[in-house]
Order: sequence, then C-alpha cells, then structure tokens
Amino acid sequence: MSLQLNHPEDEIERWNAMRHGDALSFKWLYVRYFQPLYAYGKKIGVSEKALQDYIHDVFVQLWFYHANLAEIQSVKLYLYRSWRRKVNRHISGQALIDSMEALLNGHPAFEDADVQIEAAYHESSDLRAQSLRRLANDLAPRQYEALVLRCYDEFSCKEIADILDTNEESATTLVQQGLDQLKQFAKLVTSISLFLLWSAI
Repeated sequence: MSLQLNHPEDEIERWNAMRHGDALSFKWLYVRYFQPLYAYGKKIGVSEKALQDYIHDVFVQLWFYHANLAEIQSVKLYLYRSWRRKVNRHISGQALIDSMEALLNGHPAFEDADVQIEAAYHESSDLRAQSLRRLANDLAPRQYEALVLRCYDEFSCKEIADILDTNEESATTLVQQGLDQLKQFAKLVTSISLFLLWSAI
C-alpha cells in the first residue's frame, strides 16, 4: 500500500490492517502522526526529549498490543488521547502547567505585543496597554491547550473533553473563554497599533 493516502477512511483502513498484523500500515500511521503529535507537545511545553520518548512509547505499545485493539471511529482522537494520558502519567500536573506558562510567556505573539506596549508606555499612559499585558499573561495553560486542540488540530469540543479527560461542557467553556480572551487581545493589539500609527504622524 502507498503511504500517500491521507483521508479518515484511509486511516481506519490502515488501523484495521495494523490490528491484523500489517507492519506497513503501522509504519504509515507512525509517519502520519509523529509530526502532529510532536507539534502538539511542543505547543503545550513538553520537552523535546520527552516528546520523542512519549510518542515512541505510544506506538511501541500500539504494535505490541495490536491484536487486542478494537475497532475505532477516529485514529487521530485515539492517538492524541493515548499520548496525552501518557504525558499525564509521567509529568505532574504542576510541572506541565509551569512549562506551559513558560511557553506562553515566551510566545512570539506576546513578545511582539510587549514591544508595542513598551512603545505605547513611552508615548502615553494609555490603559489599553496595561489591559493588553494582563490579557496575555492571564490566558490559562488549560485554555491554551484547549485552543491548540481546537484551532490547530481541529478537534471538536467533545473530542477535546476526551483528550483532556474532562466533560464536554468544561471543554466548551475552556475553548470559548480562550477565544473570547484572544478576541479581546486582538482588538487591543489593533487599537494600540492604530494609536502608535496616529502618534507617529
């Protein structure tokens, strides 16, 4: 089989073939999902070495127990959920929160915002700049992770709940609150940019 197919039905076909011992289908799934899982882990602040180890462990277990695997509806959801649970078992909740907060504080969008804010402080004591800094710092790590899953990996709120081991209502709230906060963030960035442009004239 070719490794180029990339539709959900192809993934299910590969999954079922792997369940029956098809090594090429196992390889296809590994190649298909290594990079997305790696990118997800980097976005939530897991170290590079741990990232590779956890992804490797997920797939080793997948192949070791392939004969006992059940039919599933979404390979993507299964792998993300398995990977996230492995992270939970190896990294304490506080350690993951700390790493995600460090990631948020160093996020390029926030760094760019800081440059704009500092310029605004030199020009004026405009309170919008202070609000912008607060919004950037107050985006909770769990909100951030929910937004990564929703906006980057295109999971539904029900699927996000499954991955984060919470209920759908909580996942929906995390996504909505994060989106609302980012909308305010975007409006403030625009307002400050316009203010700086006007001040330069």
